[in-house]
Amino acid sequence: MAADRGRLIALEGPDGIGKTTLAQALADTTYEQACAEGASPSGLVFVPRRQISVTSPYAHQLMSQLATMLWHSGDSPDLPDGFWVTLQASWYTALRTTVLEPLIAAGHDVIMDGWWFKFFSKLLVQGWAQADLDVIFNRSPPPDGVIVLTADLGALYDRKQDFQPREMGMHAGVSDYGRTAFVTYQQDGLKNLLGYADHHRWPVVELDVSASVPDTVARLKPLVDQLLDTEGDPS
Repeated sequence: MAADRGRLIALEGPDGIGKTTLAQALADTTYEQACAEGASPSGLVFVPRRQISVTSPYAHQLMSQLATMLWHSGDSPDLPDGFWVTLQASWYTALRTTVLEPLIAAGHDVIMDGWWFKFFSKLLVQGWAQADLDVIFNRSPPPDGVIVLTADLGALYDRKQDFQPREMGMHAGVSDYGRTAFVTYQQDGLKNLLGYADHHRWPVVELDVSASVPDTVARLKPLVDQLLDTEGDPS
């Protein structure tokens, strides 16, 4: 990696574990601030995984429509997995090229609240092959470093409870939604995430869901700093 390029770090973990809150708390500045005219690299930039480009009006228009289809159209099993897989691949390609690459090329270090690994982990549960996913998503390279977060899944459900059907296994054929469905589906996906962590030698952190955000950030910050200072092998 060129010395003047920034690095990309992602937090991964089950739904509801707090990736967005923690990534935002670990960062020093926002995407919009980093994109401001004349902004020089300073600190860690938080970019949500659902961030729409502010540097390309054309990408902004198309990503807005993609975001509506992916996250703001409700949940239904009417369309097959393949429809959502290709939409997600399009999203991450646009995210990588029009949102992240301008920042990284300018020397900004970036932290995100997830990449496509959690999505992959669920698709593997639903019968997809890793080789097929690698081909479909090969235009959106992985981050330079990943930290996998784990926690008691029952405690995660009890803390939030208002999970979406897709987070409780709708696309895996589950129809009896609730705590048991959430824990079972998330546990199956987490096994695949931990498999990725073992293969790529990512750090895994067991969180206490009752801990404060500042206390959890204090645990994660040394790992983030280490990943920013290490070449690593995200492939």
